[in-house]
Amino acid sequence: MPRPFIIAGALLALALSVVACNSNNGLTAFTTPTAAPTVSPTANPAITTAFVKVTAAATPVPNVTVSLCTSAGCAVPANVLQQQTTNASGEVEFTAMSPGTVYCFFTQSPGTGSTTTYQDCTSNWQSTSAANPLTLGT
Repeated sequence: MPRPFIIAGALLALALSVVACNSNNGLTAFTTPTAAPTVSPTANPAITTAFVKVTAAATPVPNVTVSLCTSAGCAVPANVLQQQTTNASGEVEFTAMSPGTVYCFFTQSPGTGSTTTYQDCTSNWQSTSAANPLTLGT
């Protein structure tokens, strides 16, 4: 084989090896992924009832008033939307609530020689049930 063909063949082999080394060997190059979108949970529009239990030292407290108030709190009487008295199990049920709204639940429980005030403002009332009420107290 003439020398020019050997040199040309060698140069061709060298060129092909450079191309092969610079390729991605059939793999797809990926860019940095974008951040996942943030998803906010939406309120369940079917849940319009909250269950609240009042306790003192883990014991249910019957016959105390529990107030349902706006997110501004229960200090102002105009903020009070509903009031219920706890049953023998220390529980109340509030209805006709707006899903996703922050409400405050408030009670004053008579204790030994003093009155204890409890207030919880939350939109998490939608996770309550008769078996899993929001607890005010100790």
